Amino acid sequence: MEEKRENRLVSFIKKYAAALLAGCVILLLAVYFINIIFVQNQKTAVSVLILEFMEDTSGLENQVREVLGTGGDEEIEIRTISAGVGANKAVALTWIRAEVVDVIIGEEEQMTEYAQAGYLKDLGSTEAEQPGAFLCGLAEYDKDGNVTGTGPESCFGKYAGEIAGVRMEKPVAGLADNASNVENALRLLNFFSEN
Repeated sequence: MEEKRENRLVSFIKKYAAALLAGCVILLLAVYFINIIFVQNQKTAVSVLILEFMEDTSGLENQVREVLGTGGDEEIEIRTISAGVGANKAVALTWIRAEVVDVIIGEEEQMTEYAQAGYLKDLGSTEAEQPGAFLCGLAEYDKDGNVTGTGPESCFGKYAGEIAGVRMEKPVAGLADNASNVENALRLLNFFSEN
């Protein structure tokens, strides 16, 4: 009896294997195209990296969405990481190098370190217009990021006011050197510094 069932199962599989396989392939293709069209097709408005772990980023996401006036078809990416852990620093630098980060928010010391390593964009010489609003530094670096001497002062971060959910005493917001969404990132920096 058992042997008969096995024979029926084997003959069923042999008879309908091609149809089953074709059905699975069609189903996988449908899932793939639905994913591309509806999930991955969302345009990222801005991506923010916070160098402090936050469990809930919904308040910040809502604040960013409100500032930029983004709709539901645009994605706001908020990444948080505890920068005090050495392995996390490597993860953060990987995100920055992969061009998936536009705005970086951290403490003065962290932001100075990122600027010295060449990960933050020079925000120009607008310090004279708004004294005390920018985090600036004096240094010149070679292509490997080593300090080679004292160079012109460059401003690479703006002191931020209150940022939803961020518990830093004096946060600094900077623009990643290879930011993809520069216009939205600058709007966000200006908003944070005015708050």
